[in-house]
Amino acid sequence: MGKTLRSAALTALLFIFISCSVAGKPEVTVVSAKHKTLTESTVEAPPCPNAFYITSEDPFPFKSRVAIFVMKSSKDARDISEYLSDLLHKLLLQGQMFQILEIDKEQFNDLKSQMKYARAKKYDLIIAGEIEKIIMGGELRQSMMAIKMRVIDPKTEVTLLYFDQCRVAPPRRAISLTDFDGLNFPVKFYDLKAPLPRQLGSLVIANIANILTKYKE
Repeated sequence: MGKTLRSAALTALLFIFISCSVAGKPEVTVVSAKHKTLTESTVEAPPCPNAFYITSEDPFPFKSRVAIFVMKSSKDARDISEYLSDLLHKLLLQGQMFQILEIDKEQFNDLKSQMKYARAKKYDLIIAGEIEKIIMGGELRQSMMAIKMRVIDPKTEVTLLYFDQCRVAPPRRAISLTDFDGLNFPVKFYDLKAPLPRQLGSLVIANIANILTKYKE
């Protein structure tokens, strides 16, 4: 009888494992800056870069008029892009990075038009970027936020700093079926509070602000 129960239990475990392998295959909802609507994807989060590129070693003058443009994003992520742009504004104000720092909500289809506008507004520097990719995670799906951002001198159209950064979080909840003893199958839940894209974006922006303040005059 004991062997029969043990065999049945192992069979049940195998069935659960196979079911989880199929049902738990990562399926993510992607908000892409290239599309206007949510699109479905079965691809896991791609490799996550964490880099910034410098073309000038000079500090940024404090007595500058600087504009942070609301990051480009899909319509689905507009509220997130505005929130993250405001967050960058607040962090740089707290760090007393520039004498004049403002948010500009004008949108542009190309960089040339943006540079022309910035010169007309007499901005000394602009901070412009885009949310390149958002992956909305869940219990069995990864979350991801990828942001590209540049600090540009509109007079010369030279990029002074270029950020290419993102964060990936594990699923909000996962189950471990590997630890068992006989008929006892303890189910372990972990990462119950894994961050969602909005929180991941905040981490990216905080890191960008921290790097920027290192160039404080």
